[in-house]
Amino acid sequence: MALLIVCTIVHFYTTGHLTAVTALKSLDAEFEAVSASLKVPFFRTFWRVTLPICTPTLVDIARYFFVNAMTTISAVVFLYSPDTKVAAIAILNLDEAGEAGAAAACAMLITGASTVVTLIFMAVGALVDRRTQAWRRGAVR
Repeated sequence: MALLIVCTIVHFYTTGHLTAVTALKSLDAEFEAVSASLKVPFFRTFWRVTLPICTPTLVDIARYFFVNAMTTISAVVFLYSPDTKVAAIAILNLDEAGEAGAAAACAMLITGASTVVTLIFMAVGALVDRRTQAWRRGAVR
């Protein structure tokens, strides 16, 4: 199972990496210059400034990894073992056995699970936005 997790992360790494790099490039470079001139450690600047600004992007990256991990077959089909029960592979096995109804039901379960988790990620994203992105909404009077 660990190999499947590593394979999925490596398989979809580029999209998550490019998304994170884009979020980091959108930050003003002066944050780090100011913190260095004030002799604030870089990890404090990262924890108190960079991470809160980029947290919505991190939530989106996690959602992307989850949904793609739920539906990927390309690499997983070569790596699963008889002890590993992967839903995407179960759909293929059911379809090959002629049980199209059961395969469709399993596919709907994957779709439903992905929908529920996406809604949870959206709720977490809204909470994160409310807690870390208040500065973007302007001063509330």
